[in-house]
Amino acid sequence: MSGTSWEILPGPPSFDPSTLAETLIGGQAFRWYHEPDKDSWIGVWGSNVIRLKLEAQGQVAVQSLSKTSVEEVRQYLGTDRLESLIATLPCNADPVLENLRRRWSGLSILRQPPGETLLAFICSSNKQILQIRSMLHQLSVRFGEPIKGTAFKSLPTWERLARIEEEALRSCALGYRARHVAGTAAFLKEHRGYLGSIHPLPLEEARSALLKLPGVGPKVADCILLFGYGRMEAFPVDTWIARLMVEHYPELAGWKREQVATFARLHFGQAAGLAQQWLFAERNKGLPIRYSPYQMPRDAD
Repeated sequence: MSGTSWEILPGPPSFDPSTLAETLIGGQAFRWYHEPDKDSWIGVWGSNVIRLKLEAQGQVAVQSLSKTSVEEVRQYLGTDRLESLIATLPCNADPVLENLRRRWSGLSILRQPPGETLLAFICSSNKQILQIRSMLHQLSVRFGEPIKGTAFKSLPTWERLARIEEEALRSCALGYRARHVAGTAAFLKEHRGYLGSIHPLPLEEARSALLKLPGVGPKVADCILLFGYGRMEAFPVDTWIARLMVEHYPELAGWKREQVATFARLHFGQAAGLAQQWLFAERNKGLPIRYSPYQMPRDAD
């Protein structure tokens, strides 16, 4: 695959190898692949395919394979809002948060399409990151549209998914999640514009609207709000986060996940979701992410 010449992402540099890897393959998005021979990353969202490469002093070089502008990449990566989000966190009053900031301040929250984020996190139920990546890859290969000038296909839209039989979805290794995907597709077909109507809603109303969709529980709803709708006050709580919150804030021992999420939103404030990602990055206990399992599928070479 060829592309445009490399351009430097505008704005102050923020990434290092760990924070860039955690941003791209740490569980926010599932269509980024490491290219070890080029020491670069290739990623897909919507009809966009780009390469990223970390340069000296934390700068990021961008190569578009799909006529995606550098400004669109900057918006997607979310680096333009990172400094202001960190400024709202109570790092000075919370030693735990300050220690996390020192390690992970370059970690960014991606701006992803809500529809794709919804599909990804419905597929995420009781699955590990590699399995989610595989399901989405299979869905794109079987039901997505070719992205011009690249070997990739887009994820199927919800309109397209509404025309696919549940059994065909199961062939993409979705298991029982195929029922949820088919049910959500049918719901969205009946309720035109539903996902767009969630944007302006207050957090709890937006959350309630997402919980009406098949396969969307509290944690999945918060992931969609944070990664798809940019609701930075959302705080998804899964097994890892519940454990890490108790480890760092022992007074939360015995609390239910909903209670932990409420505490986090109150304590961390409007950038609670960023604090959540700093905590989630600690699941590896400081060890670097192993790149090898994240290489590009052979049929996308």
